[in-house]
Amino acid sequence: MEILKENLEKGYLVAKVDATDKFGVLREMGNVLVEKGWVKDTYPGAVIEREKVFPTGLPMEAMGVAIPHTDAIHVNKKAVFCGILDKPVDFVVMGDDEATVSVEVIFMLAIMKPNDQIEMLSKLVETCQNVSVLQTVKAAEDMDTIEKVMEKLMA
Repeated sequence: MEILKENLEKGYLVAKVDATDKFGVLREMGNVLVEKGWVKDTYPGAVIEREKVFPTGLPMEAMGVAIPHTDAIHVNKKAVFCGILDKPVDFVVMGDDEATVSVEVIFMLAIMKPNDQIEMLSKLVETCQNVSVLQTVKAAEDMDTIEKVMEKLMA
């Protein structure tokens, strides 16, 4: 994993991630959040277990996105971790247990208050519907644009 951008004060992280399956990606990203102290050591396992029951894959116009998260009891500090995958990984589509989507970008959420979850998911879906923004994030070449996206999500 290559960390591209990190802002401890604002609580976000952007990294290039290489993994071969969704649970490997979730474990690797969750462990980074544990190392940063933003989540408890129970967080990676809780995210994986939640993903099994409530899938988070979203087929967007530009590419597949996943928004994994879990309950606030596993979180120390509000955070968003944007993982840009070197190779797409299949996730089950949110709300459809049989369909899968090839995911290229993951926004892993650490949310302190359950009410914040709806607002954060709304901001993320809006962001992911913007094809050019999502393609810029995936390309990970314009860190100023990515930083603006992450700051908007954390506002």
